[in-house]
Amino acid sequence: MKIITVNEINEAANCLKNGGLVAFPTETVYGLGANALNPIAVAKIFEAKQRPTFDPLIVHISNLEQLSELFEQPIEPLVFELARHFMPGPLTIVHRKSKIVPDLVTSGMENVAVRMPSHPIANKLIKLAGVPIAAPSANKFGQLSPTSYKHVAKQKMKIDYLLAGDDIDSLVGIESTVVLVENNLCTILRPGIITLEDIQKAMPDARVEIAEHNHKINSPGLLNSHYSPLKPLYFLDKTAETFPPNSGIILHSKNDKTFPAQKIIYTSETGDLIEIAASLFTSLHQMEDDIAVNQIYIEKVKEKGIGISIMDRLKKACFQYQ
Repeated sequence: MKIITVNEINEAANCLKNGGLVAFPTETVYGLGANALNPIAVAKIFEAKQRPTFDPLIVHISNLEQLSELFEQPIEPLVFELARHFMPGPLTIVHRKSKIVPDLVTSGMENVAVRMPSHPIANKLIKLAGVPIAAPSANKFGQLSPTSYKHVAKQKMKIDYLLAGDDIDSLVGIESTVVLVENNLCTILRPGIITLEDIQKAMPDARVEIAEHNHKINSPGLLNSHYSPLKPLYFLDKTAETFPPNSGIILHSKNDKTFPAQKIIYTSETGDLIEIAASLFTSLHQMEDDIAVNQIYIEKVKEKGIGISIMDRLKKACFQYQ
């Protein structure tokens, strides 16, 4: 793995053109990219991440015209309406795929997930590469999503280049909102920073709903256990008076009750949900990297608005320890 800066972005773009792997910053989390139209290159993503091939990938584009290339015609008008309001940005649209998309990208399913990142480095890299880029988060399968190039580097995955974002790392901090467009209905498959209310406000005439249960993995990020640190993670019981030795506690407001712990991290000083989302994975990485911390406890947030997305990630991160 060679760590490079934005000044060497042409080197990274050429690597993608030639079938290599490049980790790069987006406004959500760091992605691990390969040419989405090259199945051999895409296979390297699954190998590097140790990711099961039944878990589909998101394809990243640099201009909206590429939607017409990746989605099967006729494309539902709702796709373009969503794109007009929320692309570039942290929204992924799932729609029927065109024949140019390899089955490996979609895990053999008929739909493909596509988004256009707003991060300037990601957008420039995709433009220079000249091809759509398949890019899940740049971490080993099931582990914490990376919001800094340092989080990617510690994974020690077999990739060609790591494009460091300097001071323009992942500002949103959690993965994109994923929506399925089918039969003139927008269904939120994975919550993110763009909420149901955001879509309804921008598109008051659109039919929008949240998927209550997914019977199959028809989108990235739908597994029950995901986003987990290498140390046990539990939800914080605020009534507890004692904790096991060497516990780390993550709180979301400095107004909260203090707890006896080896280490305490605050994701926000005031409980602001946007700040919590932006700091969530960074805080978990800090706890994971602290050798004095053996287990982690994290405060819940109210499941409203962005809080739904935050709790979605935390429930999956805690799933194996509950």
